Amino acid sequence: MIVDAWGNNPIYTVDENKKISRWDYRHKIYVAGERLERVINDIDGLPFIKWELKEMEDIFSRKKVIEIELPPEKIPLLVEGIERIGGYSYKIYNADINTVQSFMVANNLHFFGDGNDIDFSLPDLEILEINFIDSLQEIEIDGKLFTSTSASIDYFFSSLEQANIVISEGGDTYFPDFFRLARKYGFHVKSSTTRERTFTSYGRINHRRSGFMIHGIPHIDRKTSFLFSEGGLDGLATVSRLTSLPLFHTARITPGTAVSAYEVRKALENGIMIPLYKDDHESAKTLDSFIEADRGGLYLQPVPGIYENVTELDFSSMYPSIIVRYNLSPETINERCMKSYRIEDLGYEVCMDRVGKLPMFLSNLLNLRLYCKKMKMNNETYRRKDAVLKWMLLTSFGYTGYKNAKFGRIEVHEAITSIGRSILTKSVNIAEEEGFHVIHGIVDSLWLQGEGNIESVMRRIEESSRLKISLEGRYRWIVFLPTRDGSGALNRYFGLMDDGKFKVRGIEMRRSDFPEICKKMQADILGVYSKVEHEKDFPLYYKEAREIYNEYLEKIIQGDVDDADLSMDIIATRWPEYYKVNSIRKSAVMKAAGIKPGDKMTFFVTSEKHGDVDVENLVNGYDKEYYARKLRMAWDTISYPFSVIPVIYQKTIKEYDTDRDDS
Repeated sequence: MIVDAWGNNPIYTVDENKKISRWDYRHKIYVAGERLERVINDIDGLPFIKWELKEMEDIFSRKKVIEIELPPEKIPLLVEGIERIGGYSYKIYNADINTVQSFMVANNLHFFGDGNDIDFSLPDLEILEINFIDSLQEIEIDGKLFTSTSASIDYFFSSLEQANIVISEGGDTYFPDFFRLARKYGFHVKSSTTRERTFTSYGRINHRRSGFMIHGIPHIDRKTSFLFSEGGLDGLATVSRLTSLPLFHTARITPGTAVSAYEVRKALENGIMIPLYKDDHESAKTLDSFIEADRGGLYLQPVPGIYENVTELDFSSMYPSIIVRYNLSPETINERCMKSYRIEDLGYEVCMDRVGKLPMFLSNLLNLRLYCKKMKMNNETYRRKDAVLKWMLLTSFGYTGYKNAKFGRIEVHEAITSIGRSILTKSVNIAEEEGFHVIHGIVDSLWLQGEGNIESVMRRIEESSRLKISLEGRYRWIVFLPTRDGSGALNRYFGLMDDGKFKVRGIEMRRSDFPEICKKMQADILGVYSKVEHEKDFPLYYKEAREIYNEYLEKIIQGDVDDADLSMDIIATRWPEYYKVNSIRKSAVMKAAGIKPGDKMTFFVTSEKHGDVDVENLVNGYDKEYYARKLRMAWDTISYPFSVIPVIYQKTIKEYDTDRDDS
């Protein structure tokens, strides 16, 4: 069983018994284009390559290509030479694939055991945990606290000899100095660092600091791994198996990069070439067709208020399911074929002669997620696997419209949202025919009120849409909150479900940029609301809820608050000097040492009037008026059921249905 792999040429792998194996690996790239003999004349005789003419397939068609086998470290040199021969007239494939990933696929190897990707389980592995509490002066290792750096180094490196995996809190930040000091004490373990980078994902700027790599022992830093925070080691290992990327690498990628790597692995397994540079540009559109295609998902705005007897339905991974069920792929849209269907509002023809590459890749991932979703109710391992699979499938849709995605094309993105809008509109009509009132809808979810037959609704929607739909839950009551102008907010609500649990979205207790004390106050008031059975009962609990708010307000005024309850987290969106507005956010970013765009930071407000803040730790005393105002904002949200004011006007589903003809 392979636990880790690293290197370029040779490649090294290590198993659960810490046995290291050495592999000599030669990679294959492909070159297509006119006058391939020019390339052959230049590469023939080079001592480090082997070549032969073959027919291979890319996502669109079969091509005559030169297959070139060479050491991975020589790929950049060869690509440069081919581009010098013919400029960019030659199309080069498989030249920028992760070396370990291509090695694993070429040798039919899998991380954490063989077998299928669904029911695998992690073996018993020795996990070494280290938490850097206060730089190198205070370190916790496997639950033991060390205040002596030399003692912590001795214990850590002695334990490292048996460890299969290292999980740290702050390791990417502190390990470079920790390992440097360790060498002075005679501990020499091969390690390296990755480059840091800043990138934008889904409109948010992210900064990834250098990762610290321990060769032969995967290192996961809890602070820098989103996938680990969502799915733990089971989830992360699942992504590692699906992508054929080592655990260290997997811990530091986004869900979007993970699904892109998964698609690359599936392409390699199926002998489909992957272009070095994309050239399938967006087709020309008229202004009207561009506006029609760029509409996105369908949202049905709720009327703010309290609703009883509500059922929430959710399409399971709606957009990736549409890709698979409706055969949407770059090579199936507007391509000539014998059998096709038409997306009317876009005018696109979708070929059904063959299964598209993207549906073929994603079908396994979708089935895996549906299986884990079914199994997770009584199994924590499957819950963790489901968490990461959900994120991968969610981003698979976004990557269809990403300009650099290997298997993306904007027409696929537009087709998905068009079909999604149609499905949601038809689902609303079915629900209304069955006697339900649709009170809210967001792209792939519906909230229905009424006493109709929900099983009949679900069956009819599945038959109509060809997608799986699940019953997310039933609410005793749910509160949809207003925006500032009084209309319904699309994603701000809280509700008590029949099982006694709350579902909360968009309010202050879900926001990292609000003080913890506000979140605690809202959580305590929700505890009061758990006793509310009907809308008419809310006034009975006003006094109890108000007393909770007053108690928290008094704590702020009297200074009886823990520092942790006043902390707020933000993500720097730019370099400090580029903030134009003098705000608390700017003050926090300016004061934090070494902050970069995308970095997360903790701060406290000491004087809003003067723009003064403390970062990381509260030193100078806090601004009571500022925190009292934040608490009031949280109270206004959570106390909304006591002051429901209906809006004057609200759109109906018929007004959203642009295909409807009233003539």
